[in-house]
Amino acid sequence: MRLDHLRYFIEAARCGSISAAARNVRLAQPAFSAHIRMLEQELGLTLLERSTKGVTLTEAGARLYEGALSLFRHVDQVREETVNAQASLTGEVRVVLAASAAPLLAGQLYWAVRQAHPQIRLVILDLLRVESDTLVTSRQVDFGLLPNVSTLVGAASEPVLAQDLYLVGRTRPPGAGEVIAFSDLQNLPLVMGGRKNQLRIEMEHTAARIGHRLNVVVEQDSLSVFRSIALSGPAYTVVPYSAFAMEIEAGLLVASRIVDPGIERTLSFVWHEFSELSLSARAVKDVFRDLVQTMMQRNQMRGRLLLPGGAG
Repeated sequence: MRLDHLRYFIEAARCGSISAAARNVRLAQPAFSAHIRMLEQELGLTLLERSTKGVTLTEAGARLYEGALSLFRHVDQVREETVNAQASLTGEVRVVLAASAAPLLAGQLYWAVRQAHPQIRLVILDLLRVESDTLVTSRQVDFGLLPNVSTLVGAASEPVLAQDLYLVGRTRPPGAGEVIAFSDLQNLPLVMGGRKNQLRIEMEHTAARIGHRLNVVVEQDSLSVFRSIALSGPAYTVVPYSAFAMEIEAGLLVASRIVDPGIERTLSFVWHEFSELSLSARAVKDVFRDLVQTMMQRNQMRGRLLLPGGAG
């Protein structure tokens, strides 16, 4: 069984289209189709159901797909470990962070990696969610720490932390304390992302479910703009605690955890499903994992730890 046949088969299954898969691997469609046919002939099985709408996996194809993914992860890992077995951890590692996590974690991660692996060049990015997803699935970063990635196609993930959402502003609304009921948000002026923003969608769905509407007075997709507006006037925003942790701890902003119902977001490590992380990237992820656990133990982060050994 040839590895190139398997690679093309994986791409066809991922795309759901022979023509799209052929374009992705820069191969003429007839030649691409020939590789798939040769694989099916070798196995004596139909792996893909063809239709005018594209291709779908047969039962046999689904089994081969899972096995092929596992095989290529192992091949990539063996190659990397063979090449780097005699070398110290070095090279560039690119990590994308959720915009809400970057203010609290970026600096700490940079210095922790520099101390543990001084030869690694760490590049940290924080972008809008849709841009971050694209970086992961197009392999432009080694891995990310992003929210709610379970539906991200073409990615593997490891849950890290479940975060509650907080109402944040210069002062607490009347009657609010450490917590505030979701129903009490409906009359408050809110600064939130646009209607395609994932957090905005989650909030709108929750409000509709309990028969309320959110009073969004400003739509922005920049966390720094959220921060500036919340610091400058009588408006509130809804974010994980980590987004404005430094301002809250400094007394510039106050936060009330949203309850009844609460909304929980899961931060996960996420990387391209077809690529095994390099030795250097795995080392950075290990440092990152230890950093999150340490910050949770010191109450420097708020949430529910989901990593193995965490207090979940």
